[in-house]
Amino acid sequence: MNWKQVKQQWPSVEAVVRRTWGRIDEADLTMIHGERDSFTRVLAQRYGYVEAVAEQKVDAFVEGLQPEKSRRMSLTHLFHLLKDYWGHVQALSRR
Repeated sequence: MNWKQVKQQWPSVEAVVRRTWGRIDEADLTMIHGERDSFTRVLAQRYGYVEAVAEQKVDAFVEGLQPEKSRRMSLTHLFHLLKDYWGHVQALSRR
């Protein structure tokens, strides 16, 4: 995911930020609002990181995020796999 996507999908990203960094509170999330510099500054303050380390952690975090569309497609794919699997289970149980 890139920073433009982070900003566009900030409400979804906020939940992941909360799970990843518990010391970041609601006021921090409101202040960050998808901005890299704000995110880095808050992370450095809450965890005592030097700015360079906070930047690396923020960038690694964002690189690991999947865009919303990709996540939906993978969930759709998973749904179809489970549906097919369930069909096989039902067929075996009828034997």
